[in-house]
Amino acid sequence: MDIAIEPAEKYSTEELARKMLAHISGVDPEKIVFYRTENGKPQSNLPLYFNCSHSGEYVVCAVSEKDVGVDLERIRPVNPRLERTLTEAERRWLANLPSQKQDEGFLRLWTLKESWIKCRGGRLMEYRNVKFALRGEEIVSAPAGFFFRFLPSPEGYVLTVCVKE
Repeated sequence: MDIAIEPAEKYSTEELARKMLAHISGVDPEKIVFYRTENGKPQSNLPLYFNCSHSGEYVVCAVSEKDVGVDLERIRPVNPRLERTLTEAERRWLANLPSQKQDEGFLRLWTLKESWIKCRGGRLMEYRNVKFALRGEEIVSAPAGFFFRFLPSPEGYVLTVCVKE
């Protein structure tokens, strides 16, 4: 799997995906065709999977030989209303964090859920159908059949990748 994080002023998500897919496959960038599945998941005419995300000043793209989902979020104040996307256990974990870490904690859970949905080509409402358990920044429980990882990201961001096993 290859992942690139670039300034959003330099690349759109499509430009970054095209650049990475061309580099990895050796195919001329102009010959790469993008399309979307029925659920809106981006695909290309290459035998590779990719997924992109954009937040704040950055774009990220992950390319893999397996289904992949990636989510990047700038750490910012989170509307408490969004906590309804969490399970009861996830809300308890979040409530036990120091108050100055709760926005980041929520975004860690959010990026896990978002990367899983994007990897599968799922729908937004599936946030409620998946649960995670964290211990600090360690993922201790996640959906079977998928590999999750928090990746190094620019200061003030959370970056998560999900790959189908």
